[in-house]
Amino acid sequence: MQPTVSFIVPTYRRTEKLERALESTRRATSCFIEVIVVDDCPDGSAFGVVQKYGARYVSKAGIERGQSFSRNIGIQMARAPWLCFLDDDDFLLDGGIDRLLQVARPGNSLVFGDYFAFNVDVRTEVSLQAITLNSLLVCNHIPMGAFLINKSFIIRNFDTRMRSHEDWDFLLSNGFGGTFEHVPMQVVAIDKTENLTTSTEARRRKYFWLDFLSIYARFPASHLADARQAMLASLGLQLPDGLLQMGDEI
Repeated sequence: MQPTVSFIVPTYRRTEKLERALESTRRATSCFIEVIVVDDCPDGSAFGVVQKYGARYVSKAGIERGQSFSRNIGIQMARAPWLCFLDDDDFLLDGGIDRLLQVARPGNSLVFGDYFAFNVDVRTEVSLQAITLNSLLVCNHIPMGAFLINKSFIIRNFDTRMRSHEDWDFLLSNGFGGTFEHVPMQVVAIDKTENLTTSTEARRRKYFWLDFLSIYARFPASHLADARQAMLASLGLQLPDGLLQMGDEI
């Protein structure tokens, strides 16, 4: 029997949270699924958890490290027509994937729902009902786990050269070849309890504007020049006036 959804879960040394993520895939849908876990850990720490849940396991420790490589392996292995990318520290909400599948037609390239994010102090509810292609051309708003993508519309894998925002680049590259549809239901919880301001994370955030520029160059949209200019300014980069007004829209 062919699975309806392939869940692709990159992981690295988070066995307890990985178990929570894998358990959530069982409650998120009643359809036949497959789960593909791609492990970056040198000692294969996720293997026991993966066995417990009957998921497919790939160990790639020491070669092509990072989530983008892992997700690309998952895409290659996936047998289902719809793919869901779930980070190992997040988890799906009961029935959310079933609700997305209710509107997942062959002509849809992307279906997505709402989410909540939390840390030790705060929980934030986020509705994506107002999301349009134009808003996504300025900044990504759809997190991993909140969408299903039609595998037949994927023409370009995750860009392994990017240091951040490769998920945004992936959505723009593949998510809008057909129609896309929003479902007003929370489908995933985004766990931010480990997002501490470490020196490494601070350095990454300092250079976010580089990846924004890369995406803006790859997906030109002159009608959004002012909005993009304001976004870059919020990241600490001030471009000369008119620079973003060149190029055709996708």
